[in-house]
Amino acid sequence: MAGKKKTSYTQRIAQLATVGMPAPVQKVATSKLGSRIFLLVIPILIATGVISVSFSGGIPTVTFNRDRAQAVGRELEADALRAADRIRQANDPTYR
Repeated sequence: MAGKKKTSYTQRIAQLATVGMPAPVQKVATSKLGSRIFLLVIPILIATGVISVSFSGGIPTVTFNRDRAQAVGRELEADALRAADRIRQANDPTYR
């Protein structure tokens, strides 16, 4: 006899956070893996300024800043290229 699936705390938080979103988004965000990714990625996007949340009359409004997202993407790409160069130099036997 199959019992009811247990819902983790991250899934419950994701359920609360996605109220009012389309059903497919809710389904992905409240899955076991999706809820963990959701709770990891959203604070990072808010901290970097890609997503901003404002409250008017007690209702939250979420806005996506496309220009900031592109700028963050360029910064990450530049950091990745610099890190790759450092790794290449460190593995080069003639480097020292």
